[in-house]
Amino acid sequence: MMILCQGKMARKPYEMPYTGQKVYSLEELCYYLYHNIYSINEEFFQDSLPGWLRDEAGCPELADKIEAILADDPQLKDLVVTLMCGCDYYKEAEIRKLVEIIDGIANLPLYKKKKIKADNFLRAGRYGRSLVEYRKLLHGSFAVNFTTEEYGDILHNQGIARFYAASFAEAEQDFKEAYARNNKRISLQHYLWLLLMQEKEQLFEAEAVTYGMSPEEIQATLFRYKEAVASCRVPERGEDDIAEYKRQLITAFAH
Repeated sequence: MMILCQGKMARKPYEMPYTGQKVYSLEELCYYLYHNIYSINEEFFQDSLPGWLRDEAGCPELADKIEAILADDPQLKDLVVTLMCGCDYYKEAEIRKLVEIIDGIANLPLYKKKKIKADNFLRAGRYGRSLVEYRKLLHGSFAVNFTTEEYGDILHNQGIARFYAASFAEAEQDFKEAYARNNKRISLQHYLWLLLMQEKEQLFEAEAVTYGMSPEEIQATLFRYKEAVASCRVPERGEDDIAEYKRQLITAFAH
């Protein structure tokens, strides 16, 4: 994606909280905000942002405005609109549309905001932190607010976090329970994959039949799984290395 920048290009990028993505201009920052608004909250705007705007992006007046907002009970809408109006990358109608989305998020029930927060941590690869938030949703006072399908979706996302941060066995149970509630094929697919990743081929075949897979589908899945394993580097003992192996395996298997 090419972004036309009319302002100054920074020598040092601004690194996004959570995701670590780097931007080199005010236009790039506004583009990121516009297309990731559901993953943005007040915590996104770090104290380092005004300094970057002033020293790197060449926007001293905008830096002063953001600094003043951050110093006085900052509201998400004020921060976003001030930044978006700091350059001419988006038209007024587009900014108004963004404000409507922000207002919609602000009016969501607290339990839905908590779900968005947990999903943001998961999306950013902060699996341990997302697990903490998902446990609160699943086992705390908010649990009664979710429909059966929504509860299953949270279990599915918790399974993704556990896949990377905990164990295959824990993730397996999350995906199985998720499918029982949300009836979504992706949850069933993840559950069956986890059985193979734990070398439970007999259980995989039995469960696959139970859930309606044909013999041809079972054999195709087995073949794809073995191809995925063969394409991945064997992990060493380090936690980082094992985590990388998991990423390689799920990426190769899913495609």
